[in-house]
Amino acid sequence: MRDDDPAPLDDEHEPPPELVAPLAASCIDYVRSAVGVELDLTGDTLPVLDHYLAGARGEIEARPELLPLLARAVGAYFGEVVRRDMDAFWYLPAEDVAGGRICFARVFLAVSPVAAAYDALCLGTNHDGPSSELVLLPHERQLVFQRLALLPEVAEEEYYSFSTRLEVLQIANEALLAEMHRAEVGSTLYDAADYASELERGV
Repeated sequence: MRDDDPAPLDDEHEPPPELVAPLAASCIDYVRSAVGVELDLTGDTLPVLDHYLAGARGEIEARPELLPLLARAVGAYFGEVVRRDMDAFWYLPAEDVAGGRICFARVFLAVSPVAAAYDALCLGTNHDGPSSELVLLPHERQLVFQRLALLPEVAEEEYYSFSTRLEVLQIANEALLAEMHRAEVGSTLYDAADYASELERGV
């Protein structure tokens, strides 16, 4: 990890929230410093990020206090990839990205990117970070889980990788959109207020 100022996130997309931008930029800086590759905020370079995490795990074993710091930076970056790849937005109820979620606008689907980072860094869910469980409406959970159950089994490291996590979110999104089309449900747009209301009720 480097202590100098990270590069800004300059591209054609709407800028990320102020809480997210410096963390995601720090992740880009860490990877550039460690492996010499510039992450571009697309899914195409998530394998590079996964490769970086393989080395970062050894650093965390030596210095466990780095885990929450790195998980926030890497999670912020992954959240930005998802936001740009799909029609999604950040939901940040507190001044800590670890409590935030990436929420989809056209289907009700949310996930904690920082939780995904904890899982990837720890190769499992046995950690003190947030939960990476998908947030879905109760009547849509079975539909999504049945679709995801069709995915082939993969090795543990690949299962928790960001590349696999993005694929899971893409498949879940497509399954929900297909069900809306099958049910002839009109176009729906969810916003932060919709997610706040449902999350408070414990969806």
